[in-house]
Amino acid sequence: MADWKLYTPEGTQDILPRQCADKMKMESAISEVFEGFGYQVVETPVLQFYDAFDTQSGKIPQEMMFKLFDAQGRILVLRPDITTCLARMVASKLDDGVYPKRLYYCGKVFRFIDEFASGQREFCQAGIELFGAKSDVADAEVIACAIEALFATGLERFQIEIGQVEFYKAVVSQAGLDDVEAEELRALIDKKDALAISEFVKDKKIEKGLAQLLEELPTLFGGIDVLERLDRSLLNEQALEALDNLKNIYTLLVGYGYEDYISIDLSLVQGINRYTGMIFKGITHGIGYSVCAGGRYDGLTGDFGNSLSAVGMAIGTDRLLTVLSRQNLLEPATGSEFLVAGKDTALCYQVATALRDCGYSVQQALCGESEAELKAYAKANNIQGVLTIMDDNTASIYNLELDETTEVDLDELLAEDDCHCHDEDCHCDDCNGKD
Repeated sequence: MADWKLYTPEGTQDILPRQCADKMKMESAISEVFEGFGYQVVETPVLQFYDAFDTQSGKIPQEMMFKLFDAQGRILVLRPDITTCLARMVASKLDDGVYPKRLYYCGKVFRFIDEFASGQREFCQAGIELFGAKSDVADAEVIACAIEALFATGLERFQIEIGQVEFYKAVVSQAGLDDVEAEELRALIDKKDALAISEFVKDKKIEKGLAQLLEELPTLFGGIDVLERLDRSLLNEQALEALDNLKNIYTLLVGYGYEDYISIDLSLVQGINRYTGMIFKGITHGIGYSVCAGGRYDGLTGDFGNSLSAVGMAIGTDRLLTVLSRQNLLEPATGSEFLVAGKDTALCYQVATALRDCGYSVQQALCGESEAELKAYAKANNIQGVLTIMDDNTASIYNLELDETTEVDLDELLAEDDCHCHDEDCHCDDCNGKD
């Protein structure tokens, strides 16, 4: 029988020091981009009432959620989605009449089934939500922010595929398909199963031009020319408005300088029950699923009593970290700058504190290790230097990279009015010329 206390539950994992440091650095870079666009950070509880995810626009299949009960017997869930939590927050607590509202978050979500098939049940997302703005410019801002956030992590080769769910809804409505048939066809288009799509369309009494359009949907991706190839005379007003929205977003993003990173994909039809307009996803090589996704969802806040326009996106930070690792885009591991050792523990602490005040990361030796043991520990932990305090009021600094030792005067090192690090990256008052 397995000793379960040694393992993590299925779909979860421990994040070890190196990976955790990379993840925190990446999330910090993403957050800086979000704040640069004017988004404000918020947090929501990991525990939520089940009811919040059982609404008309935000419904998540109950079998995907981790459920438990509170003391009163009410059903709680580990949040399976953060967008819904923010929609509830804005509708119930931030309705001051001042819009738009720009919010961002970084947190974990939990699902029994990961729709991206990564096998994870606990995963982290960083995302933005823009409430109270319905325009092509708002849609383009969210995509632009996603692109800049990916740039900030070091990712260079990726593509943002942009679709429009209202276009699909309009075409299947014109074709006379009911909701069940529209969902069946959507699943086939999502799989890009051309043969099955053709057979499905032939079984229905659909006008010839619309039937041909539905069969061609999986091939309608590329640049702005995709829209120009369509016969607009076949389409109703809803479909034409959706195409105009898509064209305007694309044109805006080209004007922003992102032409090499965007494409149109009219076969992008996921989430049609939630989304009400533009949708997109970000893909790159080295991973079998998207690293970010988003779109317009104007109906969601209405489920919480205050209907607002809304558009947003989320980056799967765990997935993105995997991509960066596979593409060798993560910076080499770095450890502390110094390991301080010596017989006088209090003096060692003083020296370590002085160096920390200069902005260095400093570890203090704890167990009276020998010189060889100190060097071995420093090497194993990527520590740059071993500073050993001597009995004659001096200190030796062993540089692991150069394999050489220098001596410094301890009084000079500890002088209260001078940092003495002379490091351009130091942010102490002394090195910045402040009194």
